Amino acid sequence: MIHARLFCETPSYEEKFWKTPPAQDRPLVAQFCGGDPQFLVKAAMKIQHEVDAIDINCGCPQGIARRGKYGAFLLEDPDQLVKCVTALVKHVSVPVCVKVRILPTGVEDSLVLYRRLVHEAGASMLTIHGRNRHQKGHNTGKADWDAIRRVVDELGHVVPILANGGISNMDDVRECLRVTKADGVMSSEGILEYPALFTESGTASVGHKRTGPARLELARQYMEFVHQHPPEEGGQGSGPKCVRVHLHKFLHEELQSNPEIRDRVSEAKNIIMLEDALTHLEKFQTKSGHVVETEQMSWYMRHRGQIIESRDSKGQMEPKQTEIADDSAACFANMFGEEEEEEEDGGEVCSDECW
Repeated sequence: MIHARLFCETPSYEEKFWKTPPAQDRPLVAQFCGGDPQFLVKAAMKIQHEVDAIDINCGCPQGIARRGKYGAFLLEDPDQLVKCVTALVKHVSVPVCVKVRILPTGVEDSLVLYRRLVHEAGASMLTIHGRNRHQKGHNTGKADWDAIRRVVDELGHVVPILANGGISNMDDVRECLRVTKADGVMSSEGILEYPALFTESGTASVGHKRTGPARLELARQYMEFVHQHPPEEGGQGSGPKCVRVHLHKFLHEELQSNPEIRDRVSEAKNIIMLEDALTHLEKFQTKSGHVVETEQMSWYMRHRGQIIESRDSKGQMEPKQTEIADDSAACFANMFGEEEEEEEDGGEVCSDECW
């Protein structure tokens, strides 16, 4: 996600966040955040000939997005959002898409806005996160796939609709598509922890076993990309910090249960020290008889916990969510730089819940 105003006003920001992508990296969609049509159009026009579509982030629920008047908070200024999308559609040569959440006031108000985005502003695709902006952290709750189905029934014959929220493996993908009738599924947090999510690993067809790459294998593959594309040359934060954030997601279970490895990762000052931490983790797993097939999602489940059922006031069964015990949650958030923060140049940084 690229901050439109900073992309236009700060050359160093543009240099870090955009380089001509490899020819094979297609299709490619660039996502911008912002609530000013002029900045959004100017930013999009800079790169429109190197991408296949432009997406506007209207999903970020963080306080930084509130202060910047973008993300999920832009949804609550529908006239301004429609102006933004209309301007982009008018001036750029590629399709314009919008990633949205459900409005806090409910599905009906959301549908009114989505109709305007498609019929009035000319959006070419909508991605619907089946939660509102209040559903984050320990209040994440269950994604409302029925609400997404309402959007599909209303607008699915006009533009493609993608469903987002509640996706941890391919069983979830199939069930989401069955319930919502959406054209596709987007994963955000789940795929950050397990990039091989769109395989049969962990599904009922393989006895819910981890048949795909192990957590440590994914971490090592990621480190190969780190060497190919040094993170200090682009994106947010320093190189080691960026890498720590991703290793935290891949190896959340190990870092929760192994203080020595956690300390090695959190205190690493460079990429070599991070790779050394992975070597120590491999030795520990070998010694302890680690079984890859037993691996389960961990970081993705940190705010989801165990889903239980109870009776509502009408006697119907409804899901309830219990918090997981994570004594080091706050420690991890601070250690790996996941809390909201502002960059020294005035730029905004969002957590993964932006999606």
